[in-house]
Amino acid sequence: MKKIKDPSVKKNKKALPLHPFEFVWYLLVGLVGIWGLTYIVLGLVASYLPISTEDPGLVTANETILKTFKLDFLGWGLIILAIAAVAAVVVLILFSNKVDRDYEKNVRRAQRLAQLEAEEAKEDDIAEQKIAVDAEVAPVEEKKEEVVINEAPKEE
Repeated sequence: MKKIKDPSVKKNKKALPLHPFEFVWYLLVGLVGIWGLTYIVLGLVASYLPISTEDPGLVTANETILKTFKLDFLGWGLIILAIAAVAAVVVLILFSNKVDRDYEKNVRRAQRLAQLEAEEAKEDDIAEQKIAVDAEVAPVEEKKEEVVINEAPKEE
């Protein structure tokens, strides 16, 4: 009996195991996450770093954004980082479903191949047995026996 190979193991290895669209989405989500982290760091620096110069640009920008949008750099950084995290989860879910479907398809294909091989082996065994059974046999004639029914005696 032959062993079924694991269908997830392929002989041809791709140079890039990711689909190009998947790679682009990961790159975009990463860039948005870095953008959010940058805003968080700028907000923390503007709020808590003791700056000795008068009217520094970072503190002025933070106060202007706070007056305009009611959120400073730190708040916007947290929102942008949360959006990047949600987008990353969505991308991971979408592409993991695709990988699961491909794996299941390969497993079903391997099972069908194994079943076909088993049927072919069974047909070969039946063909070998049929050769022995199909020998020529001469017909036999049957002998008829005469049956006498009670008849009345013959008169002379």
